[in-house]
Amino acid sequence: MHNVSYEIVGANKLVITVDISARAITAAPPSSSGKTKLVASSGGTTPIAGPTGTNLSFALNVMAK
Repeated sequence: MHNVSYEIVGANKLVITVDISARAITAAPPSSSGKTKLVASSGGTTPIAGPTGTNLSFALNVMAK
């Protein structure tokens, strides 16, 4: 993962944190197409444990033009 952190809060909340400061955007690498900057990425699907053993996952990309 790049510039992404997450935590399970309580039993039912997934909190995803991404630094969207001007510094993070300036330092972001170009996307594979070169048209945007990749500010944050989960790097594909990230598995997480859901309530009562449910298998969940998330995928996240945050881009800047």
